[in-house]
Amino acid sequence: MNSVNRLFEQVLSDIGTKGLNERPDWQDYEYESDEFGDWLDNPPLEDHTALRPIIGEQTVERVSDKMFNGRSPVVGVSYEEYEIIEGNIRHRGLDALAFYKSRRYIKKGPFPGKWGIFYLKTGLSYIAGEIAAAYPGYGDPRRLAHDFLRTHEFVHYKCDLQVLMFEAVLKRNLYLPLHEALKGQKIHFVEEALANRATWDWAQKTQTGLQEFAEDFMELQPGAYARFAEPKDYLRGEWLANVLDLQPPQCIPRTDIAHWVDALPRELLRASLCPEYVIYPAKITNWLSPLFVLPPVNQIFDADAVKKLLNGKYRNFQKKWQATKERLISNKFRKGLNFKAWKKDGKDSYSVRVVGDEGFRAHLRHQGSGNWVVYNFGNHKELGHG
Repeated sequence: MNSVNRLFEQVLSDIGTKGLNERPDWQDYEYESDEFGDWLDNPPLEDHTALRPIIGEQTVERVSDKMFNGRSPVVGVSYEEYEIIEGNIRHRGLDALAFYKSRRYIKKGPFPGKWGIFYLKTGLSYIAGEIAAAYPGYGDPRRLAHDFLRTHEFVHYKCDLQVLMFEAVLKRNLYLPLHEALKGQKIHFVEEALANRATWDWAQKTQTGLQEFAEDFMELQPGAYARFAEPKDYLRGEWLANVLDLQPPQCIPRTDIAHWVDALPRELLRASLCPEYVIYPAKITNWLSPLFVLPPVNQIFDADAVKKLLNGKYRNFQKKWQATKERLISNKFRKGLNFKAWKKDGKDSYSVRVVGDEGFRAHLRHQGSGNWVVYNFGNHKELGHG
């Protein structure tokens, strides 16, 4: 048993059930729910699902070779898998590819008896394929994919340990009451912004240079995942208010103690202390919902109100908008379009970035059979994007 396992056992034994029944009153907190839910709330089907551990950095490439059946490092996924993954990223965030399970939930599924970071084999393959396509010949895309996802998930590990330290001092449970209150709302938990921020920072380093890819990938994600570029101390302060005061997402941040974050002892941050596993699903749909696949885009029609805007107030955007429509029809997954669901206007509503102007967007509604109507056009503030 390593030092982290012993620490969890000691602290959780000391605090027992203190604070477990403390349920926060979030009457004024209203956000759209996560339709799929959390892995712990809705464990996926595991029949015939293989699980392989990653033991030390020296075996990452060996596990990757096994992941690709010992063949040459061809990366990527089938088109069917690609569509499912892209849709799930837009609805579930990075958890569609990998997730962290706390030591506190070791008796729960998925994979009772195990905790740590879990990567879907298809998630690693997808990221490796995207990196290989965006940066051909730039390093081993398999190792970069692992580092990319691990950087995000390791933040959840660190946050888990930091909460454990707070619990040891305050002598009561904090982690479990907060996560219970966040059921169905975890895409809005600011910890996801901090995790994506760490990956964004990693991607900006000279030795990786994946900043553009990382930004586009994160901006597709829902809720707090997309808040990665906000001031770091503000994000940290909100996380502390969530954890210590059991306040809801987007509450007033505890910026007075934001410097407390990232204060863990170095000896607890060794990579070997957080177990890692690669999941080989029998079927990708056992883990990712096909309901989130983006509808086809065959034709796009502008509503009369939008035509009026493009012929008047925004006439300078006519060519840009035409180019946007053409690119969206040719490839709805094209990088830079940021095409994703806009749940505020209903389940069939989507939002797309206007080509050549990151400050403008359009809202579209799917009419069925790949036919779309554009019902709103304008800048971020006008369309409610902040």
